[in-house]
Amino acid sequence: FVACLKYAVEEEEGRLARAGVLDDPEHNQWLYVLKIVQNGVYTELARGINRYIDHIQYVLRMETPTERRMLLEKLIDVMPTLDVRPFVAVVDNIAGALGDGARGAFEEVAELGEMSNKILQLHRDVQELLPPERIALKARDADEWAAAKKKKMFELRKETKKRLTASRQTEEYDEAIENMGRQGEVERFDQI
Repeated sequence: FVACLKYAVEEEEGRLARAGVLDDPEHNQWLYVLKIVQNGVYTELARGINRYIDHIQYVLRMETPTERRMLLEKLIDVMPTLDVRPFVAVVDNIAGALGDGARGAFEEVAELGEMSNKILQLHRDVQELLPPERIALKARDADEWAAAKKKKMFELRKETKKRLTASRQTEEYDEAIENMGRQGEVERFDQI
């Protein structure tokens, strides 16, 4: 969705630039709407990710690798089930941003300072402390909740499709029903 939104903004900017009306408020109202939606989406995403970034910063502040691992273990033990997979994904993304250095190929990799070793240790520790089996176990409640929500959404979607189909099939009766209602209408006033 984020990529589609970014693409839509870029396309609209390009279209307006080609027409020479990029800075004209009368012509770029749709661009403003797209940018407002884009900023809202980015803000919501940032709120969700900031929680994981805070945990990561706490861990990286520790002096020794042992302290970092112990704090990480404690955080993982008390982590809500809905946060397990996103937390792992954020750690993977941060470590992946180190490029080839994250895979151990340090030739031609610019040193990112002392943080790179801490980040690599964090990544290794997360992989050791949260193997796929433990992730599945810790996230089981969240998975069950998500599956139930998904099932309900599909049921509601199916019901909506049925209603739309029925509406299309009875569309021809709308005018007849409306006419019948007008003929038999009697105004009633409650007498006081």
